[in-house]
Amino acid sequence: MTKIKRWLFACIPKYVSNGFLLAIYRLFSVFGVPEFIREKNYRENCIRLEQTNWGFWHTPDIYIENQNEWETIRFGMGRHHNMRYSGCEIIAACNAWRALQGMTTRKQIAEFIRDFEAQGAALMGVFGVAPTVLASYFRKNGFFVETADGTDVLAAEKIGRSHSVMIATVYNDKVDITKQIHTVCITKNRDGRFLLHNAYFKDRAGQYRESDPYETVGEAVAHISRREPKLIYLIGIRHPF
Repeated sequence: MTKIKRWLFACIPKYVSNGFLLAIYRLFSVFGVPEFIREKNYRENCIRLEQTNWGFWHTPDIYIENQNEWETIRFGMGRHHNMRYSGCEIIAACNAWRALQGMTTRKQIAEFIRDFEAQGAALMGVFGVAPTVLASYFRKNGFFVETADGTDVLAAEKIGRSHSVMIATVYNDKVDITKQIHTVCITKNRDGRFLLHNAYFKDRAGQYRESDPYETVGEAVAHISRREPKLIYLIGIRHPF
């Protein structure tokens, strides 16, 4: 890679502020996905999700870790209108919901997808869901939500201390925008350590799993990708009582 290419790829993660990036994301999500596409996707997803037998359907404390296996589940419209390609924010929201509320059914997840297609789908879903919409979604559903810009380390660590359920959006590589953006759910275990969900960890049998536990939320964020991730936005979610 030439020096010019490296500089160009690094421009957004290095020089564009998180606030500006989130504002652009939100702007891209203003129009949502047309209703007839949402309803078509919903009908197909209800059928296709019923045909799956993933372990998390049966156990409330197991999370969705296998985004790479969601290619047949529709999200948005366009060339890559599926959950494998751009569904990480929705999966993070589903995992956060499971952590807070317990089991989610196949029909509920189809409804999640339809809800975010209506409000939040960036460029009709090509860029996933605007992270700020995830925060708004949980607020609208009665949860207490705190957020932190990724550059505010103290605020992020405060959220980590006071919340057991979080959603983190990161650059997969802090010097290469072509490695894209990823969003995961983070939960705190009984020992107070942090687990990543849907960060593409696998066990010895090749099955997707949650991460090993980390001592701090910052350490967890540093392992969301195998490169050098950079935190953009952290959401802490809890019941208001």
